Amino acid sequence: MYHTHFDTIHSTQIYLRDNLVELKSHDCEILISTSEQTLGIGRKGSQWDSYANSIAMSFTMKPNPVPTITPIEIGFLTSAFLKKEYGVSISLKWPNDLLTSEGKKCCGIIAQYIDSETVIVGVGLNIGSLPEVSVPKHYKHGLGNVSDRLKLTANDQKNIPAKLFSFILKNRINNIAEIQAQFYQTCFHIGKQVSIDDDGFDYEGKFIGIGKNGEALVEINGVYRAFLSSSLKIL
Repeated sequence: MYHTHFDTIHSTQIYLRDNLVELKSHDCEILISTSEQTLGIGRKGSQWDSYANSIAMSFTMKPNPVPTITPIEIGFLTSAFLKKEYGVSISLKWPNDLLTSEGKKCCGIIAQYIDSETVIVGVGLNIGSLPEVSVPKHYKHGLGNVSDRLKLTANDQKNIPAKLFSFILKNRINNIAEIQAQFYQTCFHIGKQVSIDDDGFDYEGKFIGIGKNGEALVEINGVYRAFLSSSLKIL
C-alpha cells in the first residue's frame, strides 16, 4: 500500500484521479486520506460535507468481478470493520450508504470505474462526535455518526483510513451469492417501503433485496422491478 495523508485537501477523489498515472508508478494499491476536505464529492456530483471527527479517504483497488456490485461490497466490509473495531452495528442502505441504528447516514461511498484492473473508491465516514449543526435539507436520512464518545486526533485521521483499507483488501468478497446474503442481513430497509428516483420518475414499493449485479429489487403493486443506478429514500 502507498499511503499519502494531507492535513487539508480539496478532494481525495479528485487528487487521486488527477494523479493516478504518476501514483500507479508505485506498483501497489494507493490510499489518499486527509484530516480536512474542502470539496468532498458525493454520489452523482453532490457534495460530501466535512465534519470534525470524521475521515475522508480515496483508494484504488481491483473492481469486484461484477463491477457494479463494488460499492455494496465496500459498504459491507466497512460495516464489518466498524463492528470489529468499535463494537457498533452499522447498517447498509442501497446503493452506497451506511446508516446508524436510528437510520441516520454516517457514511457515503462512491466508486469510479477506471478499467478492468482499477476502480477509485471514495469513503467519507463520520466516526466520532459531531458538532452542533443544522442538518441540510437535502440530507434525506439525517446526519449520523458511529459513536458520540469518539474524538479523533490527527494521527487517528491518518491511521484509521490505513486500517480500514487494509481490512478491505484482506477480506474481499468475490462470491456474488455471499454479497447478496450479507447485504440482506445488514440492510436497514429490507421489507420496508421505499421511494426510488429513477431518471426523474418516482416509484414506491417494498424493498426485497439486490440482484446479481447489485440492482435494487422492489415489489411495486405485486410486480418485481429492478433498478440499477437510482436514488433510494426510506419511507
